[in-house]
Amino acid sequence: MASTTSAPLIPVSIMPGIYVSNINTARAVLSPNYPAPGRPKIRYVLSLLNEKSQQPLIPAGQEENFVLHFIPLRDDETANLLAVLDEAIDFIVAGLKKKDGGILIHCNRGVSRSAAVAVAISMDEMNIDYPTAMRYVRGKRPRANPNPGFVRQLELWHRLGRNIRTDDGKLKDEYLKFKAEAKID
Repeated sequence: MASTTSAPLIPVSIMPGIYVSNINTARAVLSPNYPAPGRPKIRYVLSLLNEKSQQPLIPAGQEENFVLHFIPLRDDETANLLAVLDEAIDFIVAGLKKKDGGILIHCNRGVSRSAAVAVAISMDEMNIDYPTAMRYVRGKRPRANPNPGFVRQLELWHRLGRNIRTDDGKLKDEYLKFKAEAKID
């Protein structure tokens, strides 16, 4: 007889305190039934989805246990990952500094958008280039596979010193040229 059990919905640890998952695991993490021995304590949930209406909700009575942050981002080669990367990294770093629970980065399937942000935070925190960060993240989450547009943007982000703005706050010329040529939103 075939087994009817399925794997538990547990996010994958990318680095201490930072986890990646799909939307179903994010919903499970927010559930009052989630806490159990061996499961990470998640407090911060970063949702990278097309629309806010897709974001998992905190169940009634659990509001004090979680901080949700939504960033609209399509899983599309022309979606502008770099325009939202600072916001995503700031949320992750702020959560890490509080030391009161882990940060879950999720998108719909846990493959492209969340993986792209996991690669970016790895690049930033470990001061490594895109290929090294991608190998690192795939070593933790083999299904990580940012779409080709996100890959090109992360490679550019590395070349730009992980900042698309000049010291005076203007967008860098190389970023603007790339954005126009790649038809990034």
